[in-house]
Amino acid sequence: MSEKRCPRCGKENHCGVAKLEKECWCMTRKFPEQLLNTTKANTCICQACLDTYKEESV
Repeated sequence: MSEKRCPRCGKENHCGVAKLEKECWCMTRKFPEQLLNTTKANTCICQACLDTYKEESV
């Protein structure tokens, strides 16, 4: 099961899967491979960190 905290900032990641829901906000978003490689498997990155990473990568 996924963790409930973002591995980058430590805040709530609002993971639907961790809340035993069938879907999560992240299922409709694209995550850069470089960002995913910085975290352990099955750990959800929060939406704020995803957006910040994308802005910094431009």
